[in-house]
Amino acid sequence: MEHCPACGAENDESAAFCRKCGKPLSVAAAAAPRTEQPQPTTPAPRPPDRPDDRGAPREPGPLDAPLPPQPPPYPPTGLPGNLPGFGYQPKGVPAGPPVYAGFWIRLVAFAIDVLIVGLVFSWPLRFVGSFPKAVFAFAAVLYFGAFFTYFILMTGHFGQTLGQMAMRLKVVRQDMTTVDYRVAAVREFSMILSAIICYVGFFMAGFDSHKRALHDMIARTYVLRY
Repeated sequence: MEHCPACGAENDESAAFCRKCGKPLSVAAAAAPRTEQPQPTTPAPRPPDRPDDRGAPREPGPLDAPLPPQPPPYPPTGLPGNLPGFGYQPKGVPAGPPVYAGFWIRLVAFAIDVLIVGLVFSWPLRFVGSFPKAVFAFAAVLYFGAFFTYFILMTGHFGQTLGQMAMRLKVVRQDMTTVDYRVAAVREFSMILSAIICYVGFFMAGFDSHKRALHDMIARTYVLRY
């Protein structure tokens, strides 16, 4: 038996508080901390767009809608296909439906080429004194040789001369394939025949449905614009 220190009532030895006054029976019992029972925690609600742990499919949300088709990268790599003014056409044949070059634009391109060949060929003669007529005759022969060499090499390799590059013209075959040196040689030497008949062969480009001059008909070529 244990007596309460406050009221003197008898209590069982296992009791921690007095059964009469309710006060603690010992200092150890009074100082004993009260243990709290852990409260059960409720799980947090699952987000609506999170898939189920059991593998069940979730309902589609607003982010599941398919994206619209994306445009191609811009600006594209390389240079645009059509540039105003001077430009070299690197591809074999201009893309798209053929646009045939008429008489006047071809005449301007030809005049540019004649000016370029004349300036390059006659520039060394400016630093030399007067020559006899025989020397000038020989120089004229060399000029025409350089003239045809220039046209054949430029047309056979690039499909266009510098003047045609400036006016955006391209020489192609009638089957819309690139020309080679053989076709270029036939075309350029046929220009002699176009000039012999009072230049009528050149003027034919203004009346033909495909804008062909006589030397184009002989070499089976077209001159296209791009």
